[in-house]
Amino acid sequence: FEKYQKDRVTFVQTVAELATRPQNIEVLQQAGVMSLLRPLLLDNVPSIQQSAALALGRLANYNDELAEAVVNNEILPQLVYSLGEQ
Repeated sequence: FEKYQKDRVTFVQTVAELATRPQNIEVLQQAGVMSLLRPLLLDNVPSIQQSAALALGRLANYNDELAEAVVNNEILPQLVYSLGEQ
C-alpha cells in the first residue's frame, strides 16, 4: 500500500512538472490527463490534491481551449470544494 501511495504522488507531481513545458501540453491533453487529475482533487492526501490542482492550473493557463475544458469538465467546482475541505 505504501508503494501505491508513493506512486500516486509521483504520478501527479510528474504531470504537474510536465505541464510547465509547452511542448508537453498537447501530449498531456491527448492522453486524457484532465480526466485522470479530476478525481485527485478530492483525494484524502493533501499533497496529491495540491499537485493535481497545480497541474490543472498549468494546463488551463496554457490556452483558452484548455481553460474552457477545465470549466466544461466540471473541474472548477471540484477544485473549489477541495479547497473548502482544507
